[in-house]
Amino acid sequence: MLELTDERNALERCMLHFADLEKRTEQAAHRCYRIEILYRAEDETEILIRVLSFGPFLKVTEPGSFVSLVKERLKKQIELDAARKG
Repeated sequence: MLELTDERNALERCMLHFADLEKRTEQAAHRCYRIEILYRAEDETEILIRVLSFGPFLKVTEPGSFVSLVKERLKKQIELDAARKG
């Protein structure tokens, strides 16, 4: 499950970005949406990269295993950035 903040056309971009996948979208509040994306397990890495491309406008809330993947990927990126600067 994803939570999207519709700034900078994020909702439209998200719908286009994930147009090839089955999804359910509902408005949670003004400019806030909940999106459930259905995908095959073998596509998880690709979906992870696509989700991360939305930056702070898209938050993963479940399942916990996917949330953990996001955290792990972000932690690795922070470590890589620190190593480049250090």
